[in-house]
Amino acid sequence: MTRPVGIEIFYWLDNWSDDQSSVFSKAAEAGYQGVEVSLVAGLDVGVDRMARTASSLGLDVLCSTGLSPSMDISSPDAGVRAAGMDHLRRCLDDAAELGSPILGGVTYATWMGFPEGDHDGYRQRSAAALHEVAGYASILGIDICLEVLNRFESFMFNTVADCLEFIDSVDHPSVKVELDTFHMNMEEDDLAAAVRQATGRIGHVQVAANNRRAPQYGHIDWRSFSEALDHAGYDGWVVFETFPNSEVETGQATYTWRDLTDDPDRDAADAAAFIRENIA
Repeated sequence: MTRPVGIEIFYWLDNWSDDQSSVFSKAAEAGYQGVEVSLVAGLDVGVDRMARTASSLGLDVLCSTGLSPSMDISSPDAGVRAAGMDHLRRCLDDAAELGSPILGGVTYATWMGFPEGDHDGYRQRSAAALHEVAGYASILGIDICLEVLNRFESFMFNTVADCLEFIDSVDHPSVKVELDTFHMNMEEDDLAAAVRQATGRIGHVQVAANNRRAPQYGHIDWRSFSEALDHAGYDGWVVFETFPNSEVETGQATYTWRDLTDDPDRDAADAAAFIRENIA
């Protein structure tokens, strides 16, 4: 099975507010077939410009987003939940315009949000909101993907098994699990077994080494991971995601306290080749 290979575009950017399309050419030069962009920076992220630039370079576009405290679909505040659902619908519109088959990321609660008490209540409210938004996603032909984060970044679910249980409560076929090997390495007993457990329900895959460097480094068993993706029938994107620069906003916001590469362009090109040979 051959899966398309992409890169999360903030790999090359210093700030979340930067023009993401400004470095699309770097992704093409490094050998990627697609770029994953974020719609979390605000409503005006230059969707038309992204579409034109990607088309000119022969790149596909994948979309992710996140929820701020004022747009949290798990919130006890009905107004906040409504704002979050509106945000997700706008992001789905942007994803449709960009031709993205998915809207991934932390689509179910705020990143690094740790409220006290009644965690099940937050999960239930999020699931109900996602069920409603998923109806709109299905009309657009887009899957909403839920990135499984480690315990230090979310309480909602930290393993594939728990995410699948949450998706059961959402009860809509347009909601899928998003795998990220950096997080899985911390939380799963067996990465390949976790992938196989999600057979038929995987919407998106992000890869990085256990230390969040490029996948050609570290100690993850990529052969068994790739074989598990084959077993699961997954033929979607495999996207390299990391934030390697410790001196800039994107790195510091994601707790990169030491540079993860001394040659970003070389490591990105090597990662594309490595993913194509060993994972995709």
